[in-house]
Amino acid sequence: MLEVLRLVWFDLKHEINPPVWIGLQWFTSTIQLLIYAALIRTIMNPGVISPPGNYQQFYAVGFIVIMTFDIGSHAGRQFVEAAHEGRLPYLLSLPISRGQLFLSIALKGAFELALMLIVPFTITLLLIGNLTVLSIAAAVASLFVLGFGVAGLMLGLSFIAFKSTDMYSAITTGLSALIVRFSTIMYPLAFMAQTSPSYASLATLNPLAYGADLVRMFLGFNPSSLLNPGLAATVLMATAVGTLGLSTLLLQRLVEGVKSA
Repeated sequence: MLEVLRLVWFDLKHEINPPVWIGLQWFTSTIQLLIYAALIRTIMNPGVISPPGNYQQFYAVGFIVIMTFDIGSHAGRQFVEAAHEGRLPYLLSLPISRGQLFLSIALKGAFELALMLIVPFTITLLLIGNLTVLSIAAAVASLFVLGFGVAGLMLGLSFIAFKSTDMYSAITTGLSALIVRFSTIMYPLAFMAQTSPSYASLATLNPLAYGADLVRMFLGFNPSSLLNPGLAATVLMATAVGTLGLSTLLLQRLVEGVKSA
């Protein structure tokens, strides 16, 4: 485990020094949460978001989920970047197992997720208010499970890049767009059911929608306006375990001796 942590720190220290991009991300996140969400909440019907009954609060949670998805995707794509930069042969030559190498990528993504979310998540908690330590801890745990699931998905797809980088970029970009937009991240399921039933039906097939609604449930939103919390927890755990297991299997079988295109 010590070797894994050393490898995580070796990669992470270059990204946070200097930490200018982190400050910029926190700044843009604050603008999104305090200004953009406040502007677009005027188009929403408050009756479908209760409690708290405030679209700014609803969107704030969704924006946190978007950040979690983006950071998880970035963590999964780092394996491809390592191949392009010529670091993959070095990583494969280290005296650690492929499982430990995969764990180091996942842990680095977890550290990045915690670092990037600390400010926007705090702002979101302040916007919602009246939360308990247990509810906050459960929401944080849900976000990390979601992040690991996304990272596992992108890492599992990384073998495509060894055959065609363009194909990998097209697939991951298109998949990201579909997963984010056909979900309950920006609009409640009840609102979508009223305005576009087909859109709502697609959202019920999206693991990201279950993750977003599970986090909202822990943060005090009305469960009746969200996807079933028991089913949401099951889907989220199954997605994380499934994508992580599949990506580990694929990398152990396909990564040796390949070159990125």
